Amino acid sequence: MWQKIPPLRCLKAFDAVARHNSITRAASEENVSQSAISQSITQLEGLLRTRLLDRSLRPATLTEQGKAFHRVVSEAFGRVALEVDELRAVNRGTKNTISISCNLGFATYWLMPRLSEYSLLYPDITLNVMTTYQGAAELRPGVDIAIRFGDGQWPDAVGDLLFQEVLIPTCSQGFLQRNGPIDGPESVARQNLIYVDVSDPSWPDWTTYFENLGVASPSRSKGSHFSNYVQAVQATLAGDGIMLGWRSVVGDLVSTQQLVVAVDATVNLTSGYHVLVSRQSKTKKTTVDFVAWLQKIASEAPEFTQQ
Repeated sequence: MWQKIPPLRCLKAFDAVARHNSITRAASEENVSQSAISQSITQLEGLLRTRLLDRSLRPATLTEQGKAFHRVVSEAFGRVALEVDELRAVNRGTKNTISISCNLGFATYWLMPRLSEYSLLYPDITLNVMTTYQGAAELRPGVDIAIRFGDGQWPDAVGDLLFQEVLIPTCSQGFLQRNGPIDGPESVARQNLIYVDVSDPSWPDWTTYFENLGVASPSRSKGSHFSNYVQAVQATLAGDGIMLGWRSVVGDLVSTQQLVVAVDATVNLTSGYHVLVSRQSKTKKTTVDFVAWLQKIASEAPEFTQQ
């Protein structure tokens, strides 16, 4: 197996370039020269016998093979990081610790900004947040709570609804000023769209949005593609295009006017985010109290509409 796996140095360099969409920023993150990053990518391409970066573009951009390989690398690194967090949680004891598993976008843009309030209310409780890049958050040993997107029905547990998801196109104020007016979904389809490429075909995307509104979906080849919502949000904030905003990801950014609604045409999903509690934690008072607090916070959130 190890003979087939490229050097970790090359994989780290490739992951950094893919996340930042920049060799310069990847070099800064890894604290090495740009030439060292380029050499690592070239070595990786040689081992894989495929081109990962299209160097004819400025900045160099992932090829389709590069995007597919980065999804695999991100998922693999994410699973290792999750397992490390789980083992640490088990070994340090869980009496005053709550371990929460959720996806990266939900953790970054919905959960983490709200946890400071919880810490003020319960200063003696340690929160351990473990994120997955893609796929459903897992209820594995050491995890008290998993927060998942879906219909609430899973083989390992039944979830309690936190909130239903809403989809709406969002962009920066600068992008809207440069490209507006955007007067309907058909107008949105003609803009540069920002995509998040996920491995789960049931995950709602731009195709889901346009189909629900009876509008023909544009070709995916014309948009900008990223492997997770953190990258996509950063590109949207920078004014690169229109992102399909999820309430869980961009709701707060719209409320604070860091992003704006491109066109007030929402799609209300029947699915949403659910809280699942592991069997061993159902009678754990700290977990029960945290779930009650989480549901209260969710119920008080403002509606996700045009500001």
